[in-house]
Amino acid sequence: MRAPASQVLREAARDQHPNEPFEKALGRAVRNHGGTYQDYVELIARVRERAERDGKGLVVAAKALASRKK
Repeated sequence: MRAPASQVLREAARDQHPNEPFEKALGRAVRNHGGTYQDYVELIARVRERAERDGKGLVVAAKALASRKK
């Protein structure tokens, strides 16, 4: 990807459409930054792991990961 993971995660959380799964928003953000399917798989795995550990949703987990990796 041409952008840091933190930027892609922030963009996905910010640009998620109403009634759209976070996974779709993340996929779009990854593609917009020249990422591959493998980049998407790695990011969504990190987000899901964080969400499960914290007991929160994917968007909250993505924002937490993005703020940690400035």
